[in-house]
Amino acid sequence: MKSLRARIAAILLVAAMGVSLTACKNNDADNSSVSGGNAEVSDNGDNSNAGENSAEADNSENADPDAPTEDPTAFLKQEITFGMAPGEEEETQDATEAPASTQAQAAQTNIVTQKVVVTEAGGAAVTEANGQQKTEIVTSVEEVAPTYVPAPKSEPIYWLDMTKSSDWVFNGDIMTIEFKIKEGTPDGNYPLMLTSPDFVNWDEEQLSVKTVGGYVTVGNATPTQADQVQPGQFTVSTTSAKGNAGDTVKISVNLSDNPGLVGMVVFFEYDSNALEVISSTAGEAISNLK
Repeated sequence: MKSLRARIAAILLVAAMGVSLTACKNNDADNSSVSGGNAEVSDNGDNSNAGENSAEADNSENADPDAPTEDPTAFLKQEITFGMAPGEEEETQDATEAPASTQAQAAQTNIVTQKVVVTEAGGAAVTEANGQQKTEIVTSVEEVAPTYVPAPKSEPIYWLDMTKSSDWVFNGDIMTIEFKIKEGTPDGNYPLMLTSPDFVNWDEEQLSVKTVGGYVTVGNATPTQADQVQPGQFTVSTTSAKGNAGDTVKISVNLSDNPGLVGMVVFFEYDSNALEVISSTAGEAISNLK
């Protein structure tokens, strides 16, 4: 099975070759016409291909009618997908993926040494012969609260549809992602980011697209205000959500002011120590394409 990176590269390559594929099909049709003309001349002279043609005909007659047939356009379409397909080797984006870590570091201890005044049983300070208060060095151990350690994880969202030989123009919800807020997640705002967008249209053009992220707000934290989507600018964005540790929340990924495209890849980054992906489904904007 192809690795994730190879699959994404193949999708973009097919998208970029869209017009070339159409041209090749037209050339094949032209060559077929010329070949047909040559076949007529061959019938009057050279019959060297007769045996081969006969064999092909026999194979066609003996073919299993119940055998499944492959869809010749299957490689032109990839349903919108989040993350890796089952069984694929895990590959991560170097710029965004951090090494795996625990959700919180183990509690640490500090040794504190300080000078204290020696007191009597009644609490009065003990005085030295010179009249000064008697002191001594005391060592104690203090426990430091554990520190939360985020673990950014980046998953691709990719889609391709070249079946109608032209651009698809659609806007709105393209994917819904459901998260579980992990138990023990501290109150706070956990960013959802979209990075490295690669959007391609039928004319082999890489489209300029702005990304706008969101947040999952946990507990009593004050929600962080996400950037606003600017009208008139092609944008891929995420919504925000709020919940408590142990809750499930949903966010959507949206397109706005889409000029038309046939393929896209964008990386969705979240904190995997705070959030666990439960499910991902195609949004209405994708599901309604016909």
